[in-house]
Amino acid sequence: MVFLAVFGCEPADKLNSVIEKELAKGVRYDSLFLGVRMGMELQEFYDHCWKINKQGIVKEGPENMSVEYLFKDSLDNPIAFNFYPDINSGNIIHRYNTNFYYYGWAPWNRHLQSDKLFEILPAILMEWYGGNEIFTQIKDGKKHIYKIDGNRMIDLFISNEKIVVAIYSDLSYYNNPEVRR
Repeated sequence: MVFLAVFGCEPADKLNSVIEKELAKGVRYDSLFLGVRMGMELQEFYDHCWKINKQGIVKEGPENMSVEYLFKDSLDNPIAFNFYPDINSGNIIHRYNTNFYYYGWAPWNRHLQSDKLFEILPAILMEWYGGNEIFTQIKDGKKHIYKIDGNRMIDLFISNEKIVVAIYSDLSYYNNPEVRR
């Protein structure tokens, strides 16, 4: 029930079933990407991003509102990956809002549109995280791809013709009765 309220899922028997099964394992997967993890304090996140920025690994994202990592990983077209914690969850980070887009995106570049990127991102997520298979559901009329391992859920969907959104959530936090109040 909590997940229906928090994530706004339509009838999602499979999603709820997978969430319950994964949380019951009691396994934590807090490591996410580039040394960023669930449960970081906000200042720790800032300090870490400053450090990897000085190393040239990341830079400021669009309008200086996120952290941007450009990865090529033997792809024909580089992909920009922007991330920032959901600061509504307080000083401890339990959710990251991220987005992916082709670095060379333009409205006239049909081969660099979000629908093309959405096709390859599941394989990239499997390479990054391994674990359980990815499954698809329709929510709010949009196709969502979910990857759930232990407490970590990744919800992937197309935002517009440029951007694919990925929301990383710590399910154990959202399943906590104290959070539901």
